Amino acid sequence: MFKTQILYQNDEKWKNTKLGNSSETIGGWGCLLTSVTMMLNGIGYNETPESVNQKMKSAGGFQGAFFIPSVLPYVWPNCAYRDMQPCESFPAPISQIDAAIAAGKPVILQVDWNKQAGIQTHFVLIKEKKGNDYVLYDPYKYGGDGPDKEVLLTTRYKYNGAKIDSEISGVLWFDSYSAAPPEPPKVTKVPLPADKYTLYAAEDDLALRADPSVGGFLWKRMIMGTELISLEPKATAKAKLGVNGQWINVQDPKGDQGYVAAWYVSDTKGQPAAPATTKPAPAIAANPASKPVSASTSNSSLPAGALAFLPIEELSFRSQPVIAPETLIRRIPVTEQLVSVEPANVVIPKVGVTGQWLKVRDASNKEGYVAAWYVKYAGGSTAQQAAATTTATAVSGGPLKVKAAAEGVALRKQPIISDATLIKRVALGTEFTVTEPNGEAKIGKNDQWLKVKDSTSTEGVVAAWFVSR
Repeated sequence: MFKTQILYQNDEKWKNTKLGNSSETIGGWGCLLTSVTMMLNGIGYNETPESVNQKMKSAGGFQGAFFIPSVLPYVWPNCAYRDMQPCESFPAPISQIDAAIAAGKPVILQVDWNKQAGIQTHFVLIKEKKGNDYVLYDPYKYGGDGPDKEVLLTTRYKYNGAKIDSEISGVLWFDSYSAAPPEPPKVTKVPLPADKYTLYAAEDDLALRADPSVGGFLWKRMIMGTELISLEPKATAKAKLGVNGQWINVQDPKGDQGYVAAWYVSDTKGQPAAPATTKPAPAIAANPASKPVSASTSNSSLPAGALAFLPIEELSFRSQPVIAPETLIRRIPVTEQLVSVEPANVVIPKVGVTGQWLKVRDASNKEGYVAAWYVKYAGGSTAQQAAATTTATAVSGGPLKVKAAAEGVALRKQPIISDATLIKRVALGTEFTVTEPNGEAKIGKNDQWLKVKDSTSTEGVVAAWFVSR
């Protein structure tokens, strides 16, 4: 169960407030804003739709009336925005939603509030699962609604079959780094040095911390290009650029001070950080035999069906699948894409599983290991090899059936990974009928495609490494 206090977008206190940078009002169009406000309060903040509206405006979190969830962590550091998963054309990922609710994580749903054709978008926050339904914190107050009134998803929103997997047209995934934001430490401001040295965030999500370590209190996250002033002498700060394990004391444009990872900043705006090097060894090594092992740079081709991933939080990139100081190569930001160098059928069972490791290639083409329980799919496969198409005929001995072995498997017009070839995405376990001869030999092969049709007789191809018997 996710616990928070119910708030209503059409509350008299703020319903007439202009939403974002538009002429619309919170009362009329502020359902996502209000759902997010309830979510923030549930992870330890104390906000109103009006205060969140103003803070998001100041942070560039609106495009007109359009609310941009990815800006939230830059204003509320304890909030982690994971993704928005559309599911208008295939069943909602109920098992994933249930798992998040069981873990006490906030989940916001997109639903259809009107019986007119198409999706009349409304956003609601889930409170808990009840039977085969969800109890909601609905940000729009209808007559009779109140803190003690239970609102069920399929009772209130029932224009697409009145089942949870069909009524949900989108899912916004959130998390928090702790049950409540930790108390900020007391700090004494450092005066600006005479020799001003300007630095720039070279990655989105650059953390400003109270102490020079990844465990230091997180003041905020900053977007790429944020201008920073070094509070250290220029020569000292410049020597640290691109060095793993080094931190630079800086001040941001708002006058807030703290430390940033030297390997994620640049002294030229718009330029990437300098190539990372290893922090110099101390004068006396505690264990001379325990030295960091550099990741290899590989020019070998990726396996067919190699998968792309993003970290769900700042992630350790290691030379071996072992958590130890000597295996740490560097920290990977949540914006950096990784590509697996193992076959898809080896990788898929590991993703999200505690104790499992993935061998991956980072943005600089270096290979190493990351914890499989700290990554998410980045939107599909890369480097697949298209199989030759064959004429669809009846399968001898009766139709061969296969099932989707992952969430969001793509049914495509052609065996090419592209938005233009996508017909639909389907839920885990969705059954297909194979429409080509000798298709069984391809099942699970990460360089093959299967011609299939689904239960609606829609025909297309699916990646053979994403299906099973």
